[in-house]
Amino acid sequence: MESKMVKKFCETVDMVNEWAGRITAWLIIPLLLIVTYDVIMRYIFNLPTVWAWDINVQLLGASVALGGGYTLLHRGHIGVDVLVDGLPRKKRAWVDLATSIFFFIGVGVLLWQGVRGAWSSVQTREVDFTFFAPPVYPLKVLISIGFLLLFLQGIVKSIRDVMVIRSEEEEPR
Repeated sequence: MESKMVKKFCETVDMVNEWAGRITAWLIIPLLLIVTYDVIMRYIFNLPTVWAWDINVQLLGASVALGGGYTLLHRGHIGVDVLVDGLPRKKRAWVDLATSIFFFIGVGVLLWQGVRGAWSSVQTREVDFTFFAPPVYPLKVLISIGFLLLFLQGIVKSIRDVMVIRSEEEEPR
């Protein structure tokens, strides 16, 4: 029963991060369109926008934050592969598990502080300190959700490392 629950948890986190990454990837289109529009207005018509920079910062922030779990799911984060690439699968899992403490401390602090900041921002309906002054609290909430998804994907990765360590078979890679 417990292993079915763990498997279901891992599959659910994978699915949520997969969809978050796929949906977030589409944010690049409005980001590029806004940049293009702003450049044309600024340099061709000499009519710079007051809103393009603020919106692009928010789109990019949401994209980066919500894409973290997806990137971990697909092993896209930077690592020191030269040290672990030649190791057998179980030894690599041991190294990943041993170093995951740094991941959980770092992402845990980001999640904790992100949620605190987002809660405060929502309560005060915080806006950016620019002339356009868009609301900032939706972005802070999305960043907190992104940290949560990354943290959960880290848990899934650690669970899978433990499963590799506990497995009977020894693979070269």
